[in-house]
Amino acid sequence: MPLPADHDLALLRIAQGALGNVSRHSEAEHAGVTLTFLDDLVVLDIYDDGRGFDPAQTQVGTAGTGYGLRAMRDRVTALGGSLTIESTPGEGTAVAATLPLPFSEEGR
Repeated sequence: MPLPADHDLALLRIAQGALGNVSRHSEAEHAGVTLTFLDDLVVLDIYDDGRGFDPAQTQVGTAGTGYGLRAMRDRVTALGGSLTIESTPGEGTAVAATLPLPFSEEGR
């Protein structure tokens, strides 16, 4: 079953934003992207081996940081999903966007 267009667009924009952050901020040597379909969820993971950061210290509007993360979170929230950001200074970053898959009655 193909994803709805709004899910496709959200996942694309989240991947673009996260990979843009890797390029601009992480100083990573490696990055990876996985897309996993489960029975009722789709999960997009973007991870890198860069310098990492403390997610608790990222405030929207300070020093020009945080807007991309907020946009990612807003996109998944609008579709009933969640965004998880795991990062530690010196140890890289992982971003996971989880979206529920809508099903029609005949698609179940």
